[in-house]
Amino acid sequence: MDTDVAIEVKNLTRDFGDFRAVDDLSFQVGRGEIFGFLGPNGAGKSTTIHMLTGLLRPTSGSSRV
Repeated sequence: MDTDVAIEVKNLTRDFGDFRAVDDLSFQVGRGEIFGFLGPNGAGKSTTIHMLTGLLRPTSGSSRV
């Protein structure tokens, strides 16, 4: 991981049974950047935050904060 990267997400996926809440999400946030996490209801924002904070395990992929 680059030292200028504060958050790195690679191919993050989360399934709940047959329902895929987060599908192959990848992004990076640099140190000092302001990052907005926006989207409609049901887009997987809360599920992604839960995975980033360790409250929920991803089905596949990885993340580092």
